Parts: sequence; structure tokens; C-alpha cells
Amino acid sequence: MWEKVDDYVRKYDLLREGDAVLVGLSGGADSVCLLRYLMAVRERMPVRLFAVHVNHMLREEEADRDEKFARDLCARYQVPFAAVRKDVAAERKKRRCSLEEAGRLVRYACFGELAEQWGCNKIAVAHHKNDLAETVLFRLARGTGVRGLSGIRPISGPVIRPLLCLEREEIREILLALGQDHVEDSSNSDDGYSRNYIRRHLLPGMKEVNTRAVEHLAQTAGQAAALMDYLEPVFCRLYTENVQRRPEGLLLPERAAVRMHPVERRELLQRMLAAAGGQRDLSAVHLEQADGLFEKREGKYLTLPGGLRAVRTGEGILICRLPVHLRGQTGGHEDPDVSRLPEGEAEGLPLHLQKEAGRGKPAAEPAAVYPVDMEALARTGSYAVEIAGRGRVAFHLEEFHGGDIEKNDCVKYFDYDRIKSTLCLRSRQSGDYFIVDREGRHKTLRRYFIDEKIPAGEREQKIVLAEGSHILWIPGGRISEAYKVGPETGRVLVVRAEDNIWKSNIVE
Repeated sequence: MWEKVDDYVRKYDLLREGDAVLVGLSGGADSVCLLRYLMAVRERMPVRLFAVHVNHMLREEEADRDEKFARDLCARYQVPFAAVRKDVAAERKKRRCSLEEAGRLVRYACFGELAEQWGCNKIAVAHHKNDLAETVLFRLARGTGVRGLSGIRPISGPVIRPLLCLEREEIREILLALGQDHVEDSSNSDDGYSRNYIRRHLLPGMKEVNTRAVEHLAQTAGQAAALMDYLEPVFCRLYTENVQRRPEGLLLPERAAVRMHPVERRELLQRMLAAAGGQRDLSAVHLEQADGLFEKREGKYLTLPGGLRAVRTGEGILICRLPVHLRGQTGGHEDPDVSRLPEGEAEGLPLHLQKEAGRGKPAAEPAAVYPVDMEALARTGSYAVEIAGRGRVAFHLEEFHGGDIEKNDCVKYFDYDRIKSTLCLRSRQSGDYFIVDREGRHKTLRRYFIDEKIPAGEREQKIVLAEGSHILWIPGGRISEAYKVGPETGRVLVVRAEDNIWKSNIVE
């Protein structure tokens, strides 16, 4: 029964004698199968098992049922157990991310704390081959490189994934053979979550084209992972030989960069940004823009996610931290040069560039950001944003039963169920993009403004409706293909903007 998993575990050296393993146990089929496998290992190999269940407090009675099931299962098989309750909805607001991401962050934080408390050197999670295939498709849809294609690894630090060799159907067959029950999470059938949509619609469709689609996607991920592993020593050597640590940050010298292939330059920039603490929320667009600074004159800079700034200096590109009071920004916009920075925002730049701050045209006041209260919208079906001195943007939620929709520069319809996190009205930011066609191709907002021949002086005046860096609508202009109403749309979000909203500046 476990031969395939045993071979996989041996191949990647996931378990050794004397290991203390903490199992993430949701109570679903995958995690229950993982626990039963590790119990089988425990019978023939000296390992210690512990289990933790994280109750997200989202599904009320169903969540309590899952917690009780996990507790009873561990009691039956004498596995030390802990249940942790975390308000993931509150965590989502605090972190300003999607519910899925908040849940993931909370779970792994709990796993780390319990592993340290119980002296566990391994944390086992129940990802399987379908999860890997779904991750590859999800990243392809959002836009990814070779590293993103490598998907989920069998081992990441202390985290091991022994079931990554099994497909979902194989896990169900094993549980059936064991006579082992489990619980079902009703949220897994909610297509409002991107991964559920991929699981329930895209993968089944791909299996109709080729029954081995999941296996082939997993093979592609494995090849991408192998390629990245092969290139790792090359990139490490390039980084060590060329990136310089300065008091103000990390520098990639121009004299070294001009000899590199663009792939090498962008890989080094990504590693520099990660070393500076800005790995999350970075996209290929950010790396392209940072790399593009080599073509700019000294003093040009780019504000990036994670509280970072890329600056064109006389020597190359410097990655440095934003001043403390600005580090809450998730990404700003490219500014012409540092002379337009207020002096108080030049902290962290090389001294000669700090002296330039405040000498240019006065920097504009930071544009206001007007978030949309998604909870109020979901609860009442209507919400409005009043922009001081400007006007009103109204949001209305309604069921969609097909038919024509209104076409107007000031009124747009969006597939509400494709929206995953908080919307806001704001001016443009670095990294903004939208999807231009059904194939998922991206276009940066900067490129759109250039193609539409919008004068540079007017670009900062434009207001956009955004979900993170993804632009839903440029009022008076186009909308993203990713949010368009289609045959499968169940609910639509109708957005009406007064025409002066998109003809003037956002003001406080």
C-alpha cells in the first residue's frame, strides 16, 4: 500500500531514524492519509509523531466538527495532539491579503511554534500531486518564470511532503482500503477561490484532453525544479562575485551587469531584493522595471513592495530600504529623479544623492487611497466611495442571469466572484498591470498609458480601481479581461463613476 510513498521518501531523504515529526492535520482526506502513513513508518522505524490542527474559525459548527474529528483520531492512535484556534478573517484584515493567504500564513506560524515547543525537527504537510499541478496552473495564469513553474518542492527547510508522489484519487483509494474515514471541507466546493476553480473545472477539462495531465504537469514542475537546482551554483557564484554590500544597501555594478545576459541580471536583482527582505509580492514586472534602471540616468529610482527602493547610481543599481515611516507602502510609482524627493524621504540613499533631494520640483503630496469596504458591500449589496472635492463612485452587487450589459465609459460590470481581496481607488503604482486577453497576457499600466499616448503629466491624475497591483478598471478607459462578465458569472459588481472622477487628481 505504501510502496510508492516509501520510494519517494527514500529518494528525497525525507525521513530518518530519530526524527520527531509534527503533522499538520486538518481532518481532510489528504492529511488523514499522511498521518496513517507516518503511523505505518513509526511501526518499523524509530520516529516520534505529533499532530496539530489549526481551526480557522471560519465555518462555525463545521470547523468545530473538524477539530473534534482530528482530536479523536489522534486519541485513538495515541498521537500527541494540539488544537489551535486562530481568527483568520481578522488576520486577513491585519495583513491585507486574501483569506487563503492569511490561512496559509497562520497555519505555518502555528506549525513552527508547536514544532519548537515539542522539539520536532520535521513538519509534515499533505500536499499531493494534484496540488502541485494546480499550483503550476495557478502560477501560469498569474504569470511566472521557471522558478514559479517548479511548483511545490518535496522538502523546504523543515517542511516535508511525503505524499507529493500521489494523486488525489490514489489517496482516496488508500483510505478506502484502510477503512479510514475523514471529513470534507465545504469551502472546497466554493469556486470563489481560485484554486477551487482550477481543481473543479480546469484540471478535469485538461484530463479530457489527456488523462495523464496531472502527471505531466508534475513532470514539468520537476524539470523546472531540476533546472533551477542545476543553475543554483551558477547564480550563487555570480552573486558572490558581483553584488557588493554597501552601508546604504546592495549594489549591482554596471560594469559587471553589462556583461550579463538579462536572465542573469534579473536573477541577481531578485536575490538582492530577497536578501533585503522584499521577496513577497514581487513580480516579473518589478524585476523588469528594476533592470530597466540601467538605461536611466543617475538619480532615477523605483519604489518596490516590501519597503524597498531600487536606485540608479553612478555605479549601477542600488537596492536599499525605504525610510521607516514609508515602509508600509506596498509599491509606489517611478519618480523622475531623487531631486524631486522631499528631503525626509531620501534616508538610505548614498550621501551625494541625499544632497540632491528637495532641489527639484516640489514632490506631490502622496495620493490618497480609498479602500472599498468589501464586507459592507457583501452584506448590503451597495457601497459608495466619496472622494473629497471630486465626487462619488458607487458599487452595487446583483445576481446575473445573462443578457446584455450596459456599455458606458462611466459604468462597468465585473464578475464579482473573481475578486479575491479588497478593492481600492487610487492613483497608479509601480507594478500595476491588467490582463489584456482571454489567454491571460499581461500589460503594464505604464505601457498602456504610453500606447494610448496619454501625456506623462496626466498619468498621475488618472484614478484606477485595483485589487492589489491588478487593475480592474481605468475609468474612462478599459477593464481587465480577468474580471469580465461571462457565461459562468453568477454575481456582478456594477461600478458607476461620476465623470469628474477620472478627469481630475485624487486629493485629500
